Formats: sequence, structure tokens, C-alpha cells
Amino acid sequence: MKRTPGLLLFLVLAVGCTTTSPPTAPPEPVHLVIVGTTDVHGWFNGHDEAPPKGGEPVHYGGLAILSGYVDALRRENPGRVILVDSGDLFQGTLESNLFEGEPVVRGYNGLGYAAAAIGNHEFDYGPVGPLSVPRKPGDDPLGALKQNIANAKFPFLSANLTEKATGQTPSWARRSTIVTAGGAKLGIIGLSTPDTPNVTTGANVTALAFGDPVAAAVREAADLRARGADAVIVIAHMGGRCKDMKDVHDVASCEANQEAMDFLKALPPGTIDAYFAGHTHQQMRHFVNGVPAMQSLAQSREFSTTDLWIDPQAHRVLADRTVLRPHTMLCTRVYAGTEQCDPRQAPANAQLVPRVFQGQPIAADAKLAALFAPYMQKVEAKRNEKMNVRTAGVFRRFYRSESELGDLITDALRMATGADVAIMNSGAIRANLRAGELVYGDLFEVSPFDNYPAVVSMTGAQIVEALRLSSTGERGFLQVSGLRYTVDAAKDADKPAAARNRLVSVTLANGQPIDPAALYRVAMADFLSAGGDGLLPVMQQIPPDRIMVDQSVNIRDALIPALQKMPQPLAPKTEGRVTVVNGPAPVPET
Repeated sequence: MKRTPGLLLFLVLAVGCTTTSPPTAPPEPVHLVIVGTTDVHGWFNGHDEAPPKGGEPVHYGGLAILSGYVDALRRENPGRVILVDSGDLFQGTLESNLFEGEPVVRGYNGLGYAAAAIGNHEFDYGPVGPLSVPRKPGDDPLGALKQNIANAKFPFLSANLTEKATGQTPSWARRSTIVTAGGAKLGIIGLSTPDTPNVTTGANVTALAFGDPVAAAVREAADLRARGADAVIVIAHMGGRCKDMKDVHDVASCEANQEAMDFLKALPPGTIDAYFAGHTHQQMRHFVNGVPAMQSLAQSREFSTTDLWIDPQAHRVLADRTVLRPHTMLCTRVYAGTEQCDPRQAPANAQLVPRVFQGQPIAADAKLAALFAPYMQKVEAKRNEKMNVRTAGVFRRFYRSESELGDLITDALRMATGADVAIMNSGAIRANLRAGELVYGDLFEVSPFDNYPAVVSMTGAQIVEALRLSSTGERGFLQVSGLRYTVDAAKDADKPAAARNRLVSVTLANGQPIDPAALYRVAMADFLSAGGDGLLPVMQQIPPDRIMVDQSVNIRDALIPALQKMPQPLAPKTEGRVTVVNGPAPVPET
């Protein structure tokens, strides 16, 4: 075929254009902003509190105020903000418990949460209705949780939760989810603490198993990446305890034997790109084994934020660009010159000024506030019911030492039951008791669980064994009445936690030795009498006829007549019932 000069010229030009075109620029990294909350425990309406030394009361925390912060982040990062929670959403306030968590779910729906991990207290409500455990055939011990999940517009996740009968994830839960934001796919894995059966109402989880979180995370992360996830994070109800948040690369202040630390140290490098912790009500803001780990304080006081940059071409996180922002307290007003509004940390003569965040003034979301108003109105009368009890000062709670509130509660429980001894797990005491004329809501915040008073006939040896089991401090020390005991916090430090015996001595309150063979009537919550908080090895040795549970009144209401009989006003004090040697100075719980 004859080629014309014009055609040849066109082909030459076409080839030239093809070979000299500039290379395509690589796509810009996708910036994701991940906001994490944890252990809200029913505080959807926030807190009202005055400074201990006087001053203007403050309202802080709650989902309506959180919405103001999330909206500010979304305006700055449209389509790239992902909101997650690390578990324990419902249990803890009168306004949440009365409705079995319903307002919390509705609030999370309004905020647009992407996912929540399944915490141990998600199981506390038991069947739908007033009973917290099944009592008759047909009662579903998971009924309230299933109802909340059905009403949620976001999935509840746990990759290590299975049914014992099938070995499979329950139909009402999911192991993970993938969300798309900014054009990138983020895989989210949920994990539950394997300790769940010990730290919830055991009767509600007998059909469930809580397996190895490391193996579950490795399997699920591989599956998510095979399904196209560009990045993978974990939201876990397994937390840490770190004291210093200033240097994200310095983990010296983090307790090494906490679940979050154990998990991240055991995880193969590169498995996940970020970790959002929960359960311990403490803080984390650190890189642990190369993984950015965040945990904010509990009860809707603050949130955490991590910035990830994802290379969409390589489908990986640019680790050197990851940012762990400081924790953010939920305030509409802050003390001048600060970014916080905690009345207990109010600077002297400080003034409250409007909060500005990301250049935006923060206000509570009016729609969420209106959503919550009917729930608050329905509990107002009960919350403000006078108890005819006065306190001369704040009764504080401590997790790893004797506390003023622990002494008060165990004395009241002992008085209410006529027992020789009373014990209370520190984890059951959920708030300080304020000074002044008390109302029912004050006691509910201290003791929100619907446990029942139990009296267990225990030998002296069994009492000592119960104290020994708690002497590691992993779940806090037992608060006691009628006893004195000493713990050496440094003893057996080289042994695994389960093998440690840090108990040094035990006596009766008058200093007399405890008789190993004698029977003593010991008052406690039925949660402990059923073996909760690690006491199963001793409680399962006790014959059922020596365990008497009064199901006619919950333990909270049983305490009120005893508190009323005590000399008023109640004065906070400790008596040396729990002595801890070779340990750090006690730190009150927030």
C-alpha cells in the first residue's frame, strides 16, 4: 500500500507526543481523622459539678457537647472523620439504666458512629425488662443487648467473641467492618477483653467464649486487607494505664502488664495501623511496638484523635505522618488560658470563657439535647429524692488502696446485713460521693449496678484466700469492714500476675488473728458470691447452702437505711484497714 507524506508526518508527530508526555503525578495521600471514645457508661447527658473549694458550677461531657467537637472536625475534614467507640456504652447512670441504654444508642446514631466494640458491661442488663439475669424459662440473658444492637445504625464488633455451641461469631455481632472515607477503605476490628466473664454478670455470658485477641486480630486483619482495606485499626475493650502523655514515644509511665500492652507487644509488626483502647478508665497516647495507641478517660469526659495518612496507590499507611493529638476534654466553656473545664483542677480565681476548637466556637447540639430531654425528665424525681443523709466532705474512691468511700460502703453493708465482715470490690464503686445533703442520684452514681446483697458463710482460710486472689491489684484491692490486711506491692514481681501472692497479713478489725477453721458471715454483692472479679477459685469451694442472696432489694437501696442510722454528717476517714507497702502513693479515681 502506498503511504502519503501527510500520513507519515502524522504518525511521527503522534509517536513524538506519546514519548514526551510528562509522567502522571502520584495521588495525594488520603488524610483520615479517627475520633475515639470509650467507657461512656451511660453519661450521655454529661456532668454537673462545682469546684471543691467553691466557684461557678460547670456542665461538661456528654454526647451533645461531643457533637459540637465532631462537627468542627467534620467541617475542617469533610468526609474524612470516622467516629468509633471501644466499649461499655450503657451501664452506669440512672438515666441510661432505667431505659437499658436506649438513649445512648439513639445518641450514637445521631452522631454517626462507624462502629463500637463490645465491652464487658454491655451484658449487664440481661433480659429485656427489670430483671438483670434470667429467672424463668424463655428469659434471654442477652435480650437487652440484642435490642440495643437492633436499634443501632452502627455495628457492634468483637472478633474474639464466639458462641460455645458453634464456635462462630453470634448472629447479633460482627467481627469487623470496612468504612470508606476520602476514597480510602478503613478496616475496623473489634475485640472484647477475655476477662469478660469475670467482670460482668456471669449468668448472662455462660453461652459465650472470649478467645485469644491476638490470634483473632491477626486473622481478621488479613481478611480485611484481602477485601481491599487500605488501613486496619482495632477498637478494643482492653486498656492500658499510662501516667505521662507528653512524649508519645516514651512508654515508661505505662504499666507493662496491662491488656493493651500485652496485646500490642504480642502482635506481629504491620498487622494493624492504630489501636483504640478501653476498659481501664485510664489514658494512653503512645506508640507501643510501633502501633499508635489511644485511650481517653471514661464517662464521656474526653475523646481521643488520631490522624492517619494513607497512600491510596500502595494501600498502606504512611507511618511517619501519623499524629496522636492530645486528648480533648468535652467543654463548652473552659478555664481561661486552658483547654479544660474539670472543676477539680480549676486554677485559682480562674474565669470560664467560651471554648473554641479548630477555630469554631463549641456549643451543645440542640437536636441531641432535645432528644435526651424526655429521658432526663422521667428520672428527675427519683434522682432528686432526698436520702436524709449528709456528708461533711467528699468521700473519695481508690482502686488500689483503702478508700474513704470503700470504708463507708462496707460498714453500711455490714450493718445492713448483720454480718461479721463485709467486702466490696473497688471496681463496683464508680464515683466519689459528694459533700452536702445527698439525693438518690448521688448514691446511684456510686453504685449503679443492680446487684443484690449476699451473706456467705466463709472459713477464715477462705477469707484469706479471697484477699490473696485480689492482692495482685490487677482488679483493684478489696475494700473491707471487720478486717485489716497488708499487701506488699513489690512481692513476687518476677512471677506472672496469676501466680503472685502479695498478701502479707490478715487480722480481724480488733487486731485478733483470724481463725482459719472458724466460720464468719461475710457480706458482699452477689456478683462476688458468684465468683466475679477473680474470686471464683474460692467461691466455688463454698456449698450453695452457705450462700444466701437477698433478691428482695438491690444492694444500693439496702445501704440507704444503714447510712441514715450513722451519725450525721458522715465524715470521710480511713482507719488503716488496707495497708500497701512498697507501692506508689495512692491515686484517687477520676
